[in-house]
Amino acid sequence: MPYWKIKLGIIFAALLFAVPVVSAVEYEWKDGSGTTKSLADYKGKPVILHFWASWCPPCRSEMPEMQAWSKANKDVQIVIVSLDQDIEDAEAFLRSQGIDFPALRGDMAKAQGLGVRGLPTTLVIGGDSRIRKSHTGAVNWNNKIESEMILQAMMADS
Repeated sequence: MPYWKIKLGIIFAALLFAVPVVSAVEYEWKDGSGTTKSLADYKGKPVILHFWASWCPPCRSEMPEMQAWSKANKDVQIVIVSLDQDIEDAEAFLRSQGIDFPALRGDMAKAQGLGVRGLPTTLVIGGDSRIRKSHTGAVNWNNKIESEMILQAMMADS
């Protein structure tokens, strides 16, 4: 194997393992007024934690489908956390598209601790605070099979 491939592999492994692992229940975000919330607030209940940014084209395109899915699955708690630098950017995008999810701002380093490596990323977290399913990239919220997989992951045994 060429030396440069070995060196690149070592650098990649160092970066991968340098990210601190965060328990899902420890993840926190802030709302538009600066109030800190966390997954601990949902302990015992399954939740979908969705990471996005207003500058991310796939994030922007899936948001209307996600909102429609959320309205069709009212019993499912969805928390969408923007990784924008400024929450005002997330608020402006949501408002301009008529999306009624609240604008929440999270920390990218802590999101990486949950395994977020790209945007959008959707995490299905069980009532036991364990990550049941992780999906990087836009979810086809209109696809019945993907929808059923998300719902089944939420209800998986602890």
